[in-house]
Amino acid sequence: MSECVMDNTPLARRVKAAMDHYGYTGPLESGMIHLIDEEGFVPTTYKDDVGVDTEGVGATGENMGLCFFTEIYPKYVQRSARAVEGYKDMPQELQNAVLSAVYRGDLGPKTAALLSKGRYEAAAEEYLNHAEYRRRKAANPNDGVVKRMERNAAAMAAGGSHS
Repeated sequence: MSECVMDNTPLARRVKAAMDHYGYTGPLESGMIHLIDEEGFVPTTYKDDVGVDTEGVGATGENMGLCFFTEIYPKYVQRSARAVEGYKDMPQELQNAVLSAVYRGDLGPKTAALLSKGRYEAAAEEYLNHAEYRRRKAANPNDGVVKRMERNAAAMAAGGSHS
């Protein structure tokens, strides 16, 4: 089992709660832990900050009621690999940023094309050229989505090579 689940940090507790909720005992991947860190975990249905029904690890719409680990996560890894050429060969930090953006639905085709070409700084700039990002940042620079998108953009700009 991952070291993350062995400690008693808030993230480790969220990962363990999600695993217990879904009855998942399989191996943990970095992307799984990353999405739980970004999305959090709530075992019940709730309204997110814009009023969308959400459950589990940020599951909405078609993903409601599905197992995050075995049904949702693999689907988004596949979508990430289809969107960005070379995704599976990228450094883990960059994979996690792409996965996070695909999971949220904010990885646009221009950003994906730039990432596929290895134009990381341009991809990061294009990624933040996003109406929701600009609106949220203007309203609250410390908004969770703003901070998440800025973390993703930083990983993109570095090509995943910084720590």
